[in-house]
This record gives sequence, C-alpha cells and structure tokens, in this order.
Amino acid sequence: MKTLTKKISVLAITIGVILSSCTNEIDSPNLESELKAVSAKTSQNLSTDRVSPLPTVSSLHGIVTDNSLFSLATAVVPSECGTTPFRDITSFYNDALINGFIASWDGNPDAIGIILDDYFIINQIAALDENFNADTFGANGEHTNYVNNRVRSLEKFWDMSDLIEVRGQHTSTLEDLDFIRLVYEKYSTAPDVVIDYFLEIAEHFNNTSNQIPENPFYASDGFATFSGFIVVGDGIVSMLAETGIDPKVVWSSILAHEWAHQIQFLNFGVFNYPVPAFIGTPESTRMTELEADFITGYYLTHKRGATYNWKRVEGVLSSFFEIGDCGFTSNGHHGTPIQRMEAARLGYELAISAQKKGKILSQQQVHDGFIDVLDGIVD
Repeated sequence: MKTLTKKISVLAITIGVILSSCTNEIDSPNLESELKAVSAKTSQNLSTDRVSPLPTVSSLHGIVTDNSLFSLATAVVPSECGTTPFRDITSFYNDALINGFIASWDGNPDAIGIILDDYFIINQIAALDENFNADTFGANGEHTNYVNNRVRSLEKFWDMSDLIEVRGQHTSTLEDLDFIRLVYEKYSTAPDVVIDYFLEIAEHFNNTSNQIPENPFYASDGFATFSGFIVVGDGIVSMLAETGIDPKVVWSSILAHEWAHQIQFLNFGVFNYPVPAFIGTPESTRMTELEADFITGYYLTHKRGATYNWKRVEGVLSSFFEIGDCGFTSNGHHGTPIQRMEAARLGYELAISAQKKGKILSQQQVHDGFIDVLDGIVD
C-alpha cells in the first residue's frame, strides 16, 4: 500500500520523550508485536533530544518524510538513571495512547499504520508546511504572546533578527479530516479512493477514542532544522508542566536549546571543534549537544537574556537531562545527566563572569568558552 513520491525535508536535531514499552495484555500476538514495535518507534519519533535516530526515510501508507535526522549519539560511561516524575508522566500517556487505540480498534490492520504512524508524520508536516496553521502556541493559543516575546528576546540577544521561524504543533490539527486529506493529497500518490479509505479509519478513531488525537504524544515534536525552523509541540510542554514546572520556563528552556542548535548551524564551518560537528559519531553528537546545553545555561541566566536565577534553571533542566540518558549505546544518547547539567552550569558561570555586568558575548566567544571547558565536562 506504499505509494511513495513527494518528500518534505526535515534536516533536524530533535527534542523528545522516552516512552515505556507497551505493557498491557493484548489478545492477538500479532497485534501485540505490532503495537510494541509502534511504541518503540514512537519513542524515537518523539525524542528530549533523541534517544534513537529515525531512519533516513520514514514512510507508511503513501506519506514519505526525508527526516535525515542527526543521530544525537554519545558513547559514555553509564551512570544511574532512575525513575523521574516526567518519566512517570510519559509512561502514563504512552500506555493511555495504546489502550485508547485498542479500545476503538475494529480489527482492521491498516488502522495501526494510519493512527500510530501516519498521524505523527502528518502533524510534523503540519508544523513545517507554511500552508498550514502553526503560528500559535499552546492548545488554545494561550502561550502565543509569551513565545513570540521570547523569540524576539533570542533574536536580539544573539543578533539573529528574522533568521529563525518558530512554529507550533497541536493535537487539534488531527481533528480536521479535511486537513488530513490535504496532507495525503500533497505528500503521497495514493488515489482518491484510497485516501477516502484512510479518512474513514481516521474518522472512526477520532470519534470513538478518548485518546485519539487528544493524547499529548501527537504534539510532542521539538526540533531545529538547517533551513531555519524550530518546532515545539504543545504535548511536550504540557507533560513537563504536569511535573510542576512553570510552562513559561519550559518554553524558554526548549527554545533556548533549539536556538543554540541554530547558532551551530549558522556557524557551521566557522566554529572550530576538536572533532568534526554533525557527522553522527558518538563524540561529535555529544559535543554539539553539550554545547547546546552550555549555550542554554548562558542565555537563560544572563541578565539581558531570560534573567532566570540558576536555582530555577537547574530545576527545569534536571527534568530535561534525566530523560533518556540511560541509552548509553543508543545513537540518540546525549551524555549523562551529570555532564549535561555541568555544561549548563558552566554556561551560567560564563554569563556571570563577564567583567562588565550585562555584557553579551559574541557567538564566537561563547563557543570558545565552551571549547575551553569541554574536556572537563566530558571527563
């Protein structure tokens, strides 16, 4: 049933969440195998900064996306990674999504691909295609003004006016069957009769399941692209907020980290690194991710940046850094929680160390500051 033609480029570094495996009893062994595979793949697709790389081409039922995602890899000595409030929340919503699918499933095997695969790709396309509405933030647009103000702050702080476009991702997008039809028509060669069939499946689950498409995992993408986009989904923000973190601080932290990747992209070939950047090796990826954490700490605590104190930043970043850091042999591993927090803390130290209070260092100076401390962070 694959009818592959058009591609949408998503050359990206991605944020995401670690999902637990499907643990529920399922009658059909084949369906159980399929759902566990989908659950594992979903954890890759929704990676807070990726645990496993997506395949070069991810496709199903006529939709193709050329993800070409950098594997955010690092081979490090394992450290303890226990359960955290955020991990508990993501496990809850992961199980809820699988159970919500099973409760509405009518035995049609094609539904697995539409609801538990295509829906994620469709919502990624929605965030990147300029013809679709992605200029609001928050499920009801409640964070739009805040995000726009934070973007202006980042633009001014890093002298990057009008270079980056930040786009939102919403579960409500998947409630619009006409929109889903448009995506199939634009990004696949499936004939109309097949698209009608896909839409019947989508309508059935949208109408009968209390998790589809309301589950926050459907809007949990977060990534930066070489073409100047940052995408942040409502789902990743809402799940982190459920741990008690102020949603505004969540938005600021995610945006600061993804903006750091945009700085790396902008200076690709200019910044000097001890190993080449973005070549997909463990050392390369760990290096660029730790630099993004360093830059995040610098901006969030700078008196002309986000102006947060370190204690507040530390609490938020610890929620991010404890996620997914036990996959030490995975291509999506970013470094240990201790390494990542140390990188952010040293960024904070740089922010307060300038001789003249409030001085903003250049992108090159911040990069040089990171390189000076990289060996100490890794060791």
